[in-house]
Amino acid sequence: MEQTMEKLKNEYINAIYAEKAFLVKEKPLRLHHGGESHLYLNHREFLSKYKYLDLLSNIYIELIPKGLENFKLGALDSQMSPVLCGLISAKLEKDIVIVKENITPYGLEQKIYGNPSGEIVLIDDMTSTGTMPINAAKALREKGATVKNLIVSACRDLSAVENTAKEDIKTLYAATFEEILKTLWEKLSDSEKNTVRKEIGEKKYNWELR
Repeated sequence: MEQTMEKLKNEYINAIYAEKAFLVKEKPLRLHHGGESHLYLNHREFLSKYKYLDLLSNIYIELIPKGLENFKLGALDSQMSPVLCGLISAKLEKDIVIVKENITPYGLEQKIYGNPSGEIVLIDDMTSTGTMPINAAKALREKGATVKNLIVSACRDLSAVENTAKEDIKTLYAATFEEILKTLWEKLSDSEKNTVRKEIGEKKYNWELR
């Protein structure tokens, strides 16, 4: 399993670089949770291609805890989570529960769609702080579901892992931004490397890069 995961991780990291899905920007970009960063992982165009959607879904399947059989997939209120859940659901023949951040102000006016019972594994493409999956877990638990695991392709840093752990959620991921940058370091331009160093200084990350 470890060899398979390492192979999938390297394939993923090189793919997001080749497709310009992992961005290093001199001018910082605004993040979903309101902060800013010079580093951004944009899966939208990346996952519009079936081969990469297939790659990422295979990574998620590898990350599902061994021995876990009776579970549903929890799709979060992001653009790519439902897409990933759809393909993983088809491959594993698992049901999906969709959790919205807010009650939809039209139609059925629900926050949760699907049957929120039993164990639910949350799925998202990446996380920076863990806020969205934590909120989703709380909503599902209020309905009686068991939520122990979150699977993402990447974590900006380990703060999301620590935040979700405080809520008894284990975050399983393919790579952190530090691991991504270590793999790509020789491919980055001098300007990009300087921007990464600036980000590390601003965020006070304890990253060990060359």
